[in-house]
Amino acid sequence: MRILLLNGNTSESITRALLTEARHNAAPDTTVFAAKCARGAEVVASRSAEVVSAYSMLETIATIKEPYDAVLVGISYDTAVSALRELLAVPVVGMTEAACHVATMVGSRFGVVLPGARNAAFYRERIVACGFEPRLAGMRVIDSSAAALYADPENSLKLIRNASQALVDGEHCDALILAGAALVGLHRKIQPDIPVPVLDGIACGVGMLESLARLNFPKPQAGSYSVPASAELGNIDPALSGLFAHPAGQQS
Repeated sequence: MRILLLNGNTSESITRALLTEARHNAAPDTTVFAAKCARGAEVVASRSAEVVSAYSMLETIATIKEPYDAVLVGISYDTAVSALRELLAVPVVGMTEAACHVATMVGSRFGVVLPGARNAAFYRERIVACGFEPRLAGMRVIDSSAAALYADPENSLKLIRNASQALVDGEHCDALILAGAALVGLHRKIQPDIPVPVLDGIACGVGMLESLARLNFPKPQAGSYSVPASAELGNIDPALSGLFAHPAGQQS
């Protein structure tokens, strides 16, 4: 199968890190390729920047010519996941929702380690929207921006270990999620020091999409994720206009 990793950030370095992690976890017969937004924030860190990212993500995916069987949204706010599920005929999974699903299958209650105090509300909102709030044991904030953590991985590991152990000791959680694209791949480095499973959203997302592809569910024909009616949108990129005119590849 072929998985498209769609990064809602514009950072080339983060895109490479996400792609490396995705390929590390992919099955031998799975190909993963990546696309990032050309417009928007280098690292999305606000609700307003996320709105710009969502639009740019739709623009980006509308122009992709390579075939793909599934989409992994590589921005930890799970930006545009619902819109992509509506418009596309293939499975779409967000990295944070994937980690939450897996966390509830390996334990009863899970904790989240995340960068930047401002982000805590955003992740909680996402967890609530996905229905996982009753299983959330707690959150620990690393007092540093995602960009700063990505730039100094050694110091990041120390901060992440301390926050992770504090969640295990204080909240008695059964699993931990490292939230944020800037923390991708660091779970393997701290796992030997942490007594519960440490989860990465990209790793979980790849596994989940491979399972969904094997299950081969059809595109819903009813409900809110069924193919929306064709819509004519003015003054937007022609490729994006075409996606709205022919959602899920349907022809008029």
